[in-house]
Amino acid sequence: MKRILIFLMCLLLLSVVALPCYATEETFEITTDAVTESTTIATTENLPEPTTKKSEPTTKTEPTTKKADSKVEKGEIEKVTEDNSQPRLMVVSYEIENGFISPEETKILTITLKNMHSKKRVSNIKLSVFEDSDEIRPTGMGTKYIDSIGANKYYTWSVELKAVHTATIGEHKISFSCEYEDQNGSGYNADDTLRIEVRQPALLEFDGAKLPVKVVQEDTVTVNINLMNTGKAPLYNCKVDFNINGLDSGGSSFVGEIAPQESATANANLRVDSELTGKVTGTIIITYEDSFGEKFELKKEVETKIEKKVIKAEKQEEKEKKNPLWWLFLLGGLILGGSLGFGIPFFINSNKQRKKDEERL
Repeated sequence: MKRILIFLMCLLLLSVVALPCYATEETFEITTDAVTESTTIATTENLPEPTTKKSEPTTKTEPTTKKADSKVEKGEIEKVTEDNSQPRLMVVSYEIENGFISPEETKILTITLKNMHSKKRVSNIKLSVFEDSDEIRPTGMGTKYIDSIGANKYYTWSVELKAVHTATIGEHKISFSCEYEDQNGSGYNADDTLRIEVRQPALLEFDGAKLPVKVVQEDTVTVNINLMNTGKAPLYNCKVDFNINGLDSGGSSFVGEIAPQESATANANLRVDSELTGKVTGTIIITYEDSFGEKFELKKEVETKIEKKVIKAEKQEEKEKKNPLWWLFLLGGLILGGSLGFGIPFFINSNKQRKKDEERL
């Protein structure tokens, strides 16, 4: 019995001793959990909200950031700026009607513009032309408004010009200018010089460029062509060429210079072919130059008929063919002449004999 009581007292004592230890261990576990939870909450509050899957590319751009950082370290900073380049409006070609203008003449000047920029449009455009000497004038205001010209596009302006009657012969400088804006409203100007020649027209008239209706084989045909300068400027290197089948000129007939309001004659001897016969055609070509070296050409179509050359023996034979009884006439003439030759002496002698007989009696 005593042993049982002692055993129970020992168990009670052990339980009293072990209880604080158990309580302390449990409290520690609770405190540890609380600390972990508070740490988690604090960490969660300090961190940004959880990112979605779409934010993954941001994490992948780290290598680019590193490269950018390396460039910054090297002093190479990349900047993305706006395109502030100036759109350029330029004259790419121009042409005056027929290549020149003469005093008291009106002609069209054609100017072609191009917007050289590959991306930007130009707008609110004003074009103008003028000449300082005022010898070549626009027939109107000499200005033109254009709403816009697209990037890399062309525009053609035709303006009418008139040269005054006292305009100096030679090259004249026409001033061309244009004002325009880009798509941001920035204004620009562009100027060019157009060179136009004032010339007196080269005027030539001619007569005598023709052939006889008929020519004979191996004959020589003379042609005289009168050339007249009807303009106000001299003509140079005037000459005449013949391109006629069956007629050989032996070369050009050169006249040379012809002064204004004067004339000159081109003479040519054409040798007719010895074998060709019948109708032949060809061209008479007249060429000349003005004071600027520009060449001009006039043409005249001509024709003639080549006849066969007739020899004298052939002419006699042809006459004989026309008179087939010629021998009869010849025989009659001989008989008549013989009769007269015999009869007249006989008649004279008979008269003499008769007179002698009468004297004897």
